[in-house]
Amino acid sequence: MTGIKIGKKIRLLRKNNDITQDKLAAYLGVTPQAVSRWESEICYPDIETLPQIADFFGVDMDELLCYDSVQKESKIKAYLEEAELLIENDKLGECLSLLREAYAEIPSSYEIQLELAGVLSAISAVGKPRRADLMEAVSLCNHILEYCTDDELRDETKKTLCDIYSHQIGNPQMAIDIAEKLHSMSYSKEIVKATVLTGDIAFNQAQRNIISFADNIWWHMYNIACVPDISENRYTTEQKIEIMQRGIALFEVIFDGNYLYYNDRLANSYRQLAMLYLSLGNRQTALECVEKMADHAIEFDSLADAQNYSGVLINTIEYDATKPEGSEAPSLCAKLLRGRFNARIWSSIRNEQRFVAAVERMTEYI
Repeated sequence: MTGIKIGKKIRLLRKNNDITQDKLAAYLGVTPQAVSRWESEICYPDIETLPQIADFFGVDMDELLCYDSVQKESKIKAYLEEAELLIENDKLGECLSLLREAYAEIPSSYEIQLELAGVLSAISAVGKPRRADLMEAVSLCNHILEYCTDDELRDETKKTLCDIYSHQIGNPQMAIDIAEKLHSMSYSKEIVKATVLTGDIAFNQAQRNIISFADNIWWHMYNIACVPDISENRYTTEQKIEIMQRGIALFEVIFDGNYLYYNDRLANSYRQLAMLYLSLGNRQTALECVEKMADHAIEFDSLADAQNYSGVLINTIEYDATKPEGSEAPSLCAKLLRGRFNARIWSSIRNEQRFVAAVERMTEYI
């Protein structure tokens, strides 16, 4: 933020456009005294009023808030990176405080607004739902949809709203109505670039799509087999095991053994398979799955450099495993181990030497 403040900026814009306080107040639906207090910096306009002020004077939010665009983007990036680390470490309370600070400082950032809405929803999901938090999250999302013109960010906002209505508020019809407003898969930028364009751009996009589609198929398999409020009682345990094994086989076809980032998916697949086999009383196969889980988690945490996938279907795609300077995000091994092996289902193998050895190997990477 530069030295000039928003109150002085409003006064400057008003004077330069020969607008009286009364006229501005009438347009905004506030009193002339309110405008006077803003300009005297006794108080500040409500966050919802800022876009109206910008529209009235024909300026963007950055100009109204006296932000240098480079400085603003740098601050937003720093806030979002710090928020991501706090989320990775399950520090949602600290993340909420950080994002409220960021929102107060940069109220024009739709990215920060969306991240704040997501954290408010996440806090309600892991604890007792707080209606005030959920309504604030919904209000933030609706504000983005009303004023933001970035299609990608708008789609992400609609996705967040769907999640809030479906899982937190319990209004599936509203979630469906919002989902219906999203773009069809056939008209996504990824499909269009790969099928309408030509040359290197189309080829590279097609290879990226193969990875993206494989990942999305895996997530759908995982959801229908293992997420209770999706899978319910539609499959037997044996069928769930078959589905998870097919997900693993899909990655084997695409990646030719060089999984890089997608070791994450495989580690989680084998963890889920271990629990499924334990529910059938098959301890030995469950132990094999725990060992494979450890192998893939360690492989993921050992990645340090940018490198290309080597599979023939995706050999132009690079994965950059380097983390931002100062990053303290937990390793995959840490996330898998954190509190997840205390459940009763693991009790039959928890003291087995193979299980202990796998956990010890993973512990080295925390």
